[in-house]
Amino acid sequence: MKKKDGFKDEKYIALPIKNEIDYTKHPLINGTYITELGLYPSAKYHYRERMEGIDENIFIYCMEGSGVIELLHNKIIQLNAGEIFCIPAKTPHRYYALSENPWSIIWIHFVSDMMDLFGDDKITISSPEKKHLLQTHFINLLQISEKEFSQHHFIVISKLLSLILAETYLLEDKVSFDKQNQYLSKCIRYMNENINQELTLKQLAHHLKISQSYLSTIFKKYTQQSPIEFLIHLKIDQACKYMKMTDLKIYEIAKKVGYEDAYYFSRLFKKYTGLSPKVYRAQMEEETFKQESK
Repeated sequence: MKKKDGFKDEKYIALPIKNEIDYTKHPLINGTYITELGLYPSAKYHYRERMEGIDENIFIYCMEGSGVIELLHNKIIQLNAGEIFCIPAKTPHRYYALSENPWSIIWIHFVSDMMDLFGDDKITISSPEKKHLLQTHFINLLQISEKEFSQHHFIVISKLLSLILAETYLLEDKVSFDKQNQYLSKCIRYMNENINQELTLKQLAHHLKISQSYLSTIFKKYTQQSPIEFLIHLKIDQACKYMKMTDLKIYEIAKKVGYEDAYYFSRLFKKYTGLSPKVYRAQMEEETFKQESK
């Protein structure tokens, strides 16, 4: 018996990208987005075969049990609990659960310009901390993907995917790197708690009691951004939420995310989103009106 889906308590979500292709061109997407995703628990008889491959990469995270991934004419990988493998786009393949101990998997079909940064071997998640971190991200990803589809949700989903990929392939699964992870988490928490302040690299490093160069190295390693670039993205994301959820004026929103100069904020906002704050808000209001009119 072979089944491609239909498992008890499964989840399957297809994002209507073809209907909203402009969403993929948003500056905050950065070429990385999801088309489909799902959760297949205890997937006995699970089997998929695609002799031509598909246009997207396929991320498979085995949470329990075991299965096999075959890249046709290339390699065979047995995937066990706590292991992850990504099938590159356009690659002929088949994969299936082992009959004696069928896998439980989370899978994601996605497009990304980052794939060249990653190797072609499976990744083993051994530390409980990293396993918990990734599974929490997956839960959030599924929950947000089940909400009504909108550009706002699409951007959040894309950012979560980028985070999952970075943590899977770039965050070392070793206790010796826990301290760096703690610095990163503590710094991001401090940024969020002081989003209304115009923080500097010097202030961030002083808060953590480490050097500015070491803090920059940690951020480059785990986020591929400098601390200040990361902070600006947080501020712009928060400003987008204010525009969507409040009636605050642009200069008021600028102050709430740490910019006294509203004109500078507007230039920065357009640089990172491709739209001025005024145009962005108008688009959000139009989108909300369309959804409420359905």
